[in-house]
Amino acid sequence: MKKIKRHLRRTGFEQYYPRNFISQVFSGKTIARIIFNELVASHCLKLTGRVLDLASGGHSDYKQYLPDDIELIKTDSFMIDGVAARVDFNERFPFSDNEFDAVLFFNALYIAEDRVATLREVHRVLKSGGSLYLSMPLLYGEIPEPVDYCRLTYQGLEKELKEAGFLSINIIRYGERFTAAALLLHPFFKFNVVRFPVFVLSLLLDSLIPQGFRTRHPAPLGYFCFNRK
Repeated sequence: MKKIKRHLRRTGFEQYYPRNFISQVFSGKTIARIIFNELVASHCLKLTGRVLDLASGGHSDYKQYLPDDIELIKTDSFMIDGVAARVDFNERFPFSDNEFDAVLFFNALYIAEDRVATLREVHRVLKSGGSLYLSMPLLYGEIPEPVDYCRLTYQGLEKELKEAGFLSINIIRYGERFTAAALLLHPFFKFNVVRFPVFVLSLLLDSLIPQGFRTRHPAPLGYFCFNRK
């Protein structure tokens, strides 16, 4: 593995892949999860105070990329080990108005029957000036955990965030056609040693897509956004 890292540094390819890339590939993570972890590490570094983590389960692997000194309140639809509160997206959240400095809402909005109503609940429990960090897949297989109702485009996600009351909205498209193909084919990569060259190639080919073409004809894996109340 050290030889691989040295080779990538010599070729200049290191700029195309996220931190801990090799170890994440060989631990079996998908290309979408690897890119998502990089976004969390890059954009959630300055989280402070009391942070609500929606649909996180008890042991989310992205926790390692969050600051150590935040008060993280983990939630899920069932009370399991590591979860502090049960949250059903189709009901009022069991928290007071203006209670949290930030909310993490990663890869779960598609579970909500009424997405805008769920986002309004997020808006309600955030303090004034608080931030919502949200990710949403687009080019992705169905994820019935326990249900999967929709995929939103950039414009659709922006529209629903505005309807929920968020005014400062920043949406990042992540991934493109080749990483999307690598993700959809992931179940067929039986060995990590196969995943590595496929993931490297998909990231490289994505990076070669002209920015103008990306803008006119986007086909991202999904979206990562941060929004202020």
